[in-house]
Amino acid sequence: MPLESRRLYLLFTPELCRGEPFATLAAALAGGVDLVQWRVKQSDPTGLRRCMELCAEAGVPVLVNDDVGLAVASGAAGAHVGQQDMPAARARALLGPRRLLGVSTHSLAELRAAERDGADHVGFGPCFPTATKGYATAQPAGALRAALAATRLPVFAIGGITAANLPLVLAEGATRIAVAGAILQAEDPGAAAAGLAAALRKVWPRA
Repeated sequence: MPLESRRLYLLFTPELCRGEPFATLAAALAGGVDLVQWRVKQSDPTGLRRCMELCAEAGVPVLVNDDVGLAVASGAAGAHVGQQDMPAARARALLGPRRLLGVSTHSLAELRAAERDGADHVGFGPCFPTATKGYATAQPAGALRAALAATRLPVFAIGGITAANLPLVLAEGATRIAVAGAILQAEDPGAAAAGLAAALRKVWPRA
């Protein structure tokens, strides 16, 4: 499945999981997650290997957050960088043409720079306040719609998205989302993922 067809991006942080982390990940994959980011600050080669094994079984790519070198060394599908991390152009050079590069963006200027510097996709937000990344305020109304109109890259709406507020994101024209707590902290992560995936299929049906 090409990147363009992937809609539900899980930002997998084991320490945020309500239940056992890898059981949570397996359930999320079964529920419809089709892209995973390994979002772990400390070194955890065993955990990354287990994450990649589960995702490989499901046919789902894994991107490594922040650490481009680790992405290359581990054989991950790619890396994701934020505005305070390695510059996107440098990350693109290190990853080469075959690995994916995602970039966090918060404005149209950052989005255009990411596109220029070789990003394959971007995250845009925060759509809502979120404690996960410490955002107390969200993007203004209409910002997501403007971002979607400004680029041909796949745009994943991100930041505080839940099943309850997802309709507001979809109303802005989004067809892809990145989430953490909405799945990781759910009592039933598989059902949570399935619900989000079903909502996304309504705006972009898959074969």
